[in-house]
Formats: sequence, C-alpha cells, structure tokens
Amino acid sequence: MPNIDKLPGLKQILGALVFGANRPLKLRELRDCIVEVAEEDETVAVYADVDDKQLRDALKELADDLESNHAGFSLQDSAGGFRLQSDAECGRWLKHLLNAKPHRLSQPALETMAIIAYRQPISKADIEAVRGVSVSHIIKPLMEMQLVRIVGRSELPGRPFLYGTTQLFLEHFGLKNLKDLDKMAPMVLSRKELKDADAVREATKERKASDEPELALEMGDTPTPSVAKDVPEYAVDEDTVKTQRDEGAAGTL
Repeated sequence: MPNIDKLPGLKQILGALVFGANRPLKLRELRDCIVEVAEEDETVAVYADVDDKQLRDALKELADDLESNHAGFSLQDSAGGFRLQSDAECGRWLKHLLNAKPHRLSQPALETMAIIAYRQPISKADIEAVRGVSVSHIIKPLMEMQLVRIVGRSELPGRPFLYGTTQLFLEHFGLKNLKDLDKMAPMVLSRKELKDADAVREATKERKASDEPELALEMGDTPTPSVAKDVPEYAVDEDTVKTQRDEGAAGTL
C-alpha cells in the first residue's frame, strides 16, 4: 500500500507538467497524462479518478501561489491551454538577457490585423473595402510574423484567398480564444490609438459578410499553422516582453 502522504500533490504535479511543456497544455491533456500514469503505476493509483473540477481547483491554487509570491512569472490560460508566462513588468531585463530586438507593428498593420481578427475568414478585397486602401504590403509581413495565415478560398469569382489569425496570434496577445478579442486592444495599443481601434472594431461589426461562412470561435477547431521553428521574435510594445518556458529554456513570444 503506497504512502499517500509521500506522494506529490495534484498542484505540484500540474506545476511540473506546465513547467516542462514546450507549449500550452489543455485541461484534457493534463487529465489524460495524470490518469494514464495512475493506471500504469499502482503507487499513484489515487489519481486515477481525477476530474476536471479537481484539476481546475489545483490550477487556481497554483496560480494564486505564484501571484502571491511574486515569482516573476504566472500561470496563464491562453490559446486554449495553460502555460507559465513571465511578468510583463520584468520585460526590460528579459530583453537585455535574451538580446531581443522586438519590432513595432505600425498603425496600418494593427488596423488590418484587427479587421482580419474580427471578420475572419475574410478576403483581401473585403479588408481593403473596410480600410479604403491596398493592404497587400501589410498582409505579407503579418504572415511572416505568423500572426495571420491563409485559411481557405472564397467561392467568389477568382476564388481569392481568405485570411484568418493563427494560434501564435492568440499566444502573442494572451487570449484564450477569439471570444476574448475585446481584451486585445489595451495590450497592443497606446491610449492615443485606442479611439481609432474602437472605430475600426465598430466598422467591422457593422459590415456583414455576404456568403462567407463564420469561423469557429473555439481555436480547438483551428489547426496550428505549420511553420519553421526558428522564426524572429516580434512584439508590439518594446517595454513589454512576455516569455514562456520552452524545453527548460525561456523564449519570447
């Protein structure tokens, strides 16, 4: 009979899993991992019946502990999974340590990205109809930054490409899913720019899609883009750099 008192607690196990992962972990993945190990090893069989409520309670306790201890990083539920993320207030030191040289997104790029996020899937012609200018030179760098991707083709004549946001887009701005888009503006815009962002958001909401299907709001239905591993780092605010543990080493978003 195993000594339950000597077993690591659920909070401790979850902390180790999130720390050691190189990507956000979904609640289902955490549960499956704990249950499968319990089924294979009778010494930890006590965790064979762990449920989602127990996991959420333990994750909340872990998040509260990190926040109260001012550990320099916190547990975040973003992009459909849990991950450890460094505190934004410590960004200047992280930038110096990692020699990170973030690039600012221009106001036109931010507006274009907001239109794509709120209207996706959307064609270049529809983006240009909202903005009133050509966006070809803007979409390309957004795709290179892996914030925007091609999600399909329209049924309209010529079958133009349809654009949408990526998993990295959610991770970059700390969003759980597309339902949290309203939380994005304060993260990426200064006070001076918020008024313009609100105008863009209202314009995109008022404009109705003709025959284009709505993109599923849950990013679990949206595949992660296939991209190269070594990509340049991008950030909107040079004073804010968020990092996460990646196979034992910190990396910028």
